[in-house]
Amino acid sequence: MRRRLVIALIVLCAAGGVALWRYQSEVLGAGARWYLERVAARERASGDLGQRRETVSRLHRLLLMPAPPDAMVPELFDFVTLLSSRVATGEVSVAWSAYLYTSYVRDMDRDRPGGLPARSNAEIAAALEEQIAFFQIRKRPDMAGVRMSDLLGTDGDSYSLEEIQRAEREGRELPLK
Repeated sequence: MRRRLVIALIVLCAAGGVALWRYQSEVLGAGARWYLERVAARERASGDLGQRRETVSRLHRLLLMPAPPDAMVPELFDFVTLLSSRVATGEVSVAWSAYLYTSYVRDMDRDRPGGLPARSNAEIAAALEEQIAFFQIRKRPDMAGVRMSDLLGTDGDSYSLEEIQRAEREGRELPLK
């Protein structure tokens, strides 16, 4: 009896591990959305913008955009929250997500300078759905989405500087990845 229970537990853990590995993009997307929603809820309750402002400002720096005014930060953070799970699953590519975000910021700045009146989460989700439908963005079957190896920085499609220098010293040519 005890032996069967141990075997069943091992099989159950192995099946769970395989399922988590197989659907890691979906798990990572759900985790990212859950975390970002908790950050927003915590800061809404305290009236602080610190972490949301830092996240949005970092994204703007990556996209070579000026930092948005504080009134726009909560809505832009909510847009990023909704978009993050779609990027993690591969439903929306990183390139498309950059375009969707920058066009949302541009339209927000044009239509509602200063970000007022702010949109609700339902309105932001509807605007994102509208953009995705308009551009007919679909998940590519050959794209796996974000994997643990992407987050850990392993299994990349480029060489590190150390690898390039070592190959040069050894006089060998690196194959294209």
